[in-house]
Amino acid sequence: MSKDFSDESAALEATVMEYMTAFMRADVPAVLATYAEDGVLMAPIGPAIEGKKQLAEVYPGLFDAVDFNMVPKVTEVLQTSADWGFVRSATEGTQTNKATGDTEAAKYLELFLLRKSETGAWQIARYNTTQIPAA
Repeated sequence: MSKDFSDESAALEATVMEYMTAFMRADVPAVLATYAEDGVLMAPIGPAIEGKKQLAEVYPGLFDAVDFNMVPKVTEVLQTSADWGFVRSATEGTQTNKATGDTEAAKYLELFLLRKSETGAWQIARYNTTQIPAA
């Protein structure tokens, strides 16, 4: 692949780590700040959640229901053009159902598609996460 743009892989990875850090803190405003206005979350919890308005409605309920104690590991970063790139990650740890207090081991794989905004910030345009069943 010929590359006629500056490599900003570190910035892509930094955006994903900002998201992960905010997610582990259950910090809804900080989570939303990492998304593009038209960002989409595709998770095993149901249909795709499209746009910041819907995301702002979903994340508080998720954080009210589950406490996540996870460690993310970036496994691949690839900038595909001047304003698009992706990051793959694997996350492991525990999650606790707040209603029951039950804690279980949890593993997820994530794929983030990022787009550079008009201000030059990399933002999550699409995010797909899949929980890996316990062995």
